[in-house]
Amino acid sequence: MEELPEDIKDLDKRIKKFRQQKNAEQSVTKSQARVMIEGMFRMATEFVSPVLIALCIGYVADKYFNTKPVIMLVSVIFGCAAGVLNLYKAAQQMDEDINKE
Repeated sequence: MEELPEDIKDLDKRIKKFRQQKNAEQSVTKSQARVMIEGMFRMATEFVSPVLIALCIGYVADKYFNTKPVIMLVSVIFGCAAGVLNLYKAAQQMDEDINKE
């Protein structure tokens, strides 16, 4: 069996090196995308959960005190404020995590 010329061996090595670099870049990109998606879901739940809890509490309080929308509207405003505060804290935490790396 004939041995391959040196230039073909060199080309094969360069192709393998290129494929390894490309696979490494793709894995980094996928992990970055995964981190971003996790961050978006975290942000969504950090905001929505206090608003829903406040909405439920306001609804129950309105039923109990017979004051239809008043307590519910006030509690939703406080829920939104709590959600914004949660978003701020989560963003700070994510920023700290990024700066550690």
